[in-house]
Amino acid sequence: MPPTLEIAAVSVEDARQAQTGGADSLELLRDLGRGGLTPQLELVRAVRDAVTIPIHVMLRPHDNGFVYTRQEIDAMLAALENWKPLGIDGVVFGAQTADGRVDVALMRAVAAQAAPIPITLHRALDFSVEPEQTLAALAGIVPRVLTAGPAPTAWEGQAVVRHWVARFGAQFRFVSSGGLTREHLTRFAAEIGAAEAHVGGAARTHDAVDSLKVRALKAALNESSR
Repeated sequence: MPPTLEIAAVSVEDARQAQTGGADSLELLRDLGRGGLTPQLELVRAVRDAVTIPIHVMLRPHDNGFVYTRQEIDAMLAALENWKPLGIDGVVFGAQTADGRVDVALMRAVAAQAAPIPITLHRALDFSVEPEQTLAALAGIVPRVLTAGPAPTAWEGQAVVRHWVARFGAQFRFVSSGGLTREHLTRFAAEIGAAEAHVGGAARTHDAVDSLKVRALKAALNESSR
Protein backbone atom coordinates (compact mmCIF):
# COMPACT_ATOMS: atom_id res chain seq x y z
CA MET A 1 0.00 0.00 0.00
CA PRO A 2 1.30 3.49 -0.81
CA PRO A 3 1.54 6.10 1.95
CA THR A 4 -1.58 8.17 2.52
CA LEU A 5 -1.57 11.90 1.80
CA GLU A 6 -2.29 14.63 4.34
CA ILE A 7 -2.70 18.25 3.26
CA ALA A 8 -2.29 21.34 5.46
CA ALA A 9 -5.42 23.50 5.35
CA VAL A 10 -6.10 26.97 6.75
CA SER A 11 -9.63 27.54 5.43
CA VAL A 12 -12.84 25.78 4.47
CA GLU A 13 -11.99 26.16 0.78
CA ASP A 14 -8.54 24.65 1.39
CA ALA A 15 -10.25 21.67 2.97
CA ARG A 16 -12.69 21.26 0.11
CA GLN A 17 -9.95 21.50 -2.52
CA ALA A 18 -7.84 18.94 -0.66
CA GLN A 19 -10.71 16.48 -0.49
CA THR A 20 -11.58 17.05 -4.17
CA GLY A 21 -7.97 16.31 -5.10
CA GLY A 22 -8.00 13.00 -3.27
CA ALA A 23 -6.27 13.84 0.02
CA ASP A 24 -6.71 11.19 2.68
CA SER A 25 -6.68 13.61 5.62
CA LEU A 26 -6.22 17.24 6.64
CA GLU A 27 -4.10 19.04 9.16
CA LEU A 28 -6.13 22.11 10.11
CA LEU A 29 -4.26 25.16 11.37
CA ARG A 30 -3.74 28.87 10.93
CA ASP A 31 -0.62 30.83 9.98
CA LEU A 32 1.05 28.22 7.81
CA GLY A 33 4.04 30.51 7.37
CA ARG A 34 4.69 30.41 11.11
CA GLY A 35 4.74 26.63 11.20
CA GLY A 36 1.07 26.31 12.08
CA LEU A 37 -0.89 27.63 15.05
CA THR A 38 -4.17 26.72 16.75
CA PRO A 39 -7.14 27.56 14.49
CA GLN A 40 -10.28 29.29 15.71
CA LEU A 41 -13.06 27.07 17.03
CA GLU A 42 -15.43 28.38 14.36
CA LEU A 43 -13.06 27.25 11.61
CA VAL A 44 -12.74 23.78 13.12
CA ARG A 45 -16.51 23.48 13.20
CA ALA A 46 -16.95 24.80 9.64
CA VAL A 47 -14.32 22.48 8.17
CA ARG A 48 -15.78 19.47 9.97
CA ASP A 49 -19.15 20.32 8.41
CA ALA A 50 -17.63 20.81 4.95
CA VAL A 51 -15.61 17.61 4.41
CA THR A 52 -15.77 13.93 5.25
CA ILE A 53 -12.07 13.03 5.36
CA PRO A 54 -10.24 12.87 8.71
CA ILE A 55 -9.17 16.15 10.30
CA HIS A 56 -6.16 16.56 12.61
CA VAL A 57 -6.23 19.94 14.38
CA MET A 58 -3.08 21.80 15.39
CA LEU A 59 -2.77 22.73 19.08
CA ARG A 60 -0.03 25.37 19.28
CA PRO A 61 -0.68 28.82 20.78
CA HIS A 62 2.50 30.54 19.54
CA ASP A 63 5.57 30.01 17.38
CA ASN A 64 8.13 31.09 19.98
CA GLY A 65 9.45 27.59 20.56
CA PHE A 66 7.56 24.78 22.26
CA VAL A 67 7.70 25.74 25.95
CA TYR A 68 4.34 26.79 27.41
CA THR A 69 3.22 28.68 30.50
CA ARG A 70 0.62 27.33 32.92
CA GLN A 71 -1.90 29.79 31.49
CA GLU A 72 -1.20 28.62 27.94
CA ILE A 73 -1.51 24.98 29.00
CA ASP A 74 -4.86 25.64 30.66
CA ALA A 75 -6.11 27.36 27.50
CA MET A 76 -5.00 24.42 25.36
CA LEU A 77 -6.74 21.92 27.62
CA ALA A 78 -9.91 24.02 27.41
CA ALA A 79 -9.66 24.05 23.61
CA LEU A 80 -9.56 20.25 23.60
CA GLU A 81 -12.87 20.13 25.48
CA ASN A 82 -14.42 22.48 22.91
CA TRP A 83 -13.19 20.32 20.02
CA LYS A 84 -14.40 16.99 21.35
CA PRO A 85 -18.10 17.39 20.36
CA LEU A 86 -17.14 18.38 16.80
CA GLY A 87 -16.02 14.94 15.68
CA ILE A 88 -12.40 15.73 14.81
CA ASP A 89 -10.09 12.79 14.26
CA GLY A 90 -6.85 13.89 15.87
CA VAL A 91 -4.92 16.62 17.69
CA VAL A 92 -1.42 17.66 16.60
CA PHE A 93 0.70 18.78 19.55
CA GLY A 94 4.25 18.95 20.82
CA ALA A 95 5.95 20.54 23.81
CA GLN A 96 9.44 20.85 25.21
CA THR A 97 10.97 21.44 28.61
CA ALA A 98 13.30 24.38 29.19
CA ASP A 99 16.33 22.15 28.56
CA GLY A 100 15.17 21.18 25.07
CA ARG A 101 13.69 17.75 25.70
CA VAL A 102 10.19 16.81 24.65
CA ASP A 103 7.95 17.39 27.67
CA VAL A 104 6.76 13.82 28.09
CA ALA A 105 4.67 14.65 31.17
CA LEU A 106 2.76 17.37 29.32
CA MET A 107 2.34 15.10 26.28
CA ARG A 108 0.76 12.51 28.57
CA ALA A 109 -1.52 15.11 30.17
CA VAL A 110 -2.71 16.42 26.80
CA ALA A 111 -3.25 12.89 25.52
CA ALA A 112 -5.35 12.09 28.60
CA GLN A 113 -7.41 15.27 28.22
CA ALA A 114 -7.97 14.69 24.50
CA ALA A 115 -8.99 11.04 24.83
CA PRO A 116 -10.54 9.34 22.98
CA ILE A 117 -9.19 11.65 20.26
CA PRO A 118 -5.62 10.51 19.44
CA ILE A 119 -2.56 12.77 19.59
CA THR A 120 0.05 13.34 16.90
CA LEU A 121 3.48 14.41 18.15
CA HIS A 122 4.62 17.09 15.70
CA ARG A 123 8.02 18.46 14.78
CA ALA A 124 8.84 19.65 18.30
CA LEU A 125 10.46 16.19 18.34
CA ASP A 126 12.81 17.15 15.52
CA PHE A 127 14.33 20.07 17.44
CA SER A 128 14.61 18.23 20.75
CA VAL A 129 17.34 16.57 22.78
CA GLU A 130 17.37 12.74 22.77
CA PRO A 131 14.41 12.18 20.44
CA GLU A 132 14.72 8.40 20.49
CA GLN A 133 14.32 8.35 24.27
CA THR A 134 11.18 10.43 23.76
CA LEU A 135 9.76 7.97 21.26
CA ALA A 136 10.42 5.08 23.62
CA ALA A 137 8.72 6.94 26.48
CA LEU A 138 5.62 7.82 24.44
CA ALA A 139 4.95 4.40 22.96
CA GLY A 140 1.35 3.53 23.77
CA ILE A 141 0.54 7.16 24.61
CA VAL A 142 0.95 8.95 21.28
CA PRO A 143 0.09 6.80 18.25
CA ARG A 144 1.23 9.14 15.45
CA VAL A 145 4.45 11.11 14.83
CA LEU A 146 4.86 13.88 12.24
CA THR A 147 8.54 14.44 11.54
CA ALA A 148 11.33 15.45 9.18
CA GLY A 149 13.95 13.94 11.47
CA PRO A 150 16.59 16.27 12.97
CA ALA A 151 16.75 18.43 9.85
CA PRO A 152 14.99 21.43 8.28
CA THR A 153 13.36 19.29 5.58
CA ALA A 154 12.19 15.72 5.22
CA TRP A 155 14.61 15.18 2.34
CA GLU A 156 17.59 16.18 4.48
CA GLY A 157 16.42 14.13 7.45
CA GLN A 158 15.42 11.01 5.58
CA ALA A 159 18.19 8.74 6.89
CA VAL A 160 17.16 9.31 10.50
CA VAL A 161 13.45 8.95 9.74
CA ARG A 162 14.17 5.69 7.95
CA HIS A 163 15.93 4.51 11.13
CA TRP A 164 13.05 5.65 13.34
CA VAL A 165 10.52 3.86 11.15
CA ALA A 166 12.58 0.68 11.32
CA ARG A 167 13.01 0.89 15.10
CA PHE A 168 9.64 2.29 16.21
CA GLY A 169 7.33 1.52 13.30
CA ALA A 170 5.36 -1.00 15.33
CA GLN A 171 4.57 1.61 17.99
CA PHE A 172 3.84 4.71 15.87
CA ARG A 173 2.34 5.73 12.56
CA PHE A 174 5.04 7.96 11.08
CA VAL A 175 4.12 10.95 8.92
CA SER A 176 6.91 12.44 6.78
CA SER A 177 6.70 16.23 6.74
CA GLY A 178 8.83 19.20 5.78
CA GLY A 179 9.32 20.59 2.29
CA LEU A 180 8.09 17.54 0.41
CA THR A 181 7.39 18.17 -3.30
CA ARG A 182 5.88 16.12 -6.10
CA GLU A 183 9.24 15.90 -7.89
CA HIS A 184 10.87 13.69 -5.27
CA LEU A 185 7.83 12.29 -3.47
CA THR A 186 7.70 8.92 -5.25
CA ARG A 187 11.31 8.05 -4.52
CA PHE A 188 11.16 9.44 -1.02
CA ALA A 189 8.04 7.49 -0.07
CA ALA A 190 9.41 4.24 -1.46
CA GLU A 191 12.69 4.56 0.45
CA ILE A 192 11.56 5.89 3.84
CA GLY A 193 8.68 3.55 4.64
CA ALA A 194 6.57 6.15 6.48
CA ALA A 195 2.84 5.46 6.55
CA GLU A 196 1.86 9.00 5.55
CA ALA A 197 3.20 12.05 3.73
CA HIS A 198 2.24 15.54 4.90
CA VAL A 199 2.37 18.36 2.35
CA GLY A 200 1.94 22.10 2.81
CA GLY A 201 3.36 24.49 0.23
CA ALA A 202 3.62 21.99 -2.62
CA ALA A 203 -0.17 21.63 -2.63
CA ARG A 204 -0.81 25.37 -2.95
CA THR A 205 -1.24 27.88 -5.80
CA HIS A 206 -1.48 31.58 -4.95
CA ASP A 207 -1.53 30.68 -1.24
CA ALA A 208 -4.51 28.32 -1.50
CA VAL A 209 -4.79 24.56 -1.80
CA ASP A 210 -5.06 23.52 -5.46
CA SER A 211 -6.99 20.30 -6.09
CA LEU A 212 -4.97 19.60 -9.25
CA LYS A 213 -1.71 19.76 -7.30
CA VAL A 214 -3.19 17.51 -4.61
CA ARG A 215 -4.18 15.01 -7.31
CA ALA A 216 -0.63 15.06 -8.71
CA LEU A 217 0.85 14.52 -5.24
CA LYS A 218 -1.49 11.60 -4.65
CA ALA A 219 -0.48 10.07 -7.99
CA ALA A 220 3.20 10.43 -7.05
CA LEU A 221 2.60 8.58 -3.81
CA ASN A 222 0.72 5.82 -5.61
CA GLU A 223 3.73 5.39 -7.89
CA SER A 224 5.87 4.56 -4.86
CA SER A 225 4.12 1.21 -4.39
CA ARG A 226 4.54 0.00 -7.99
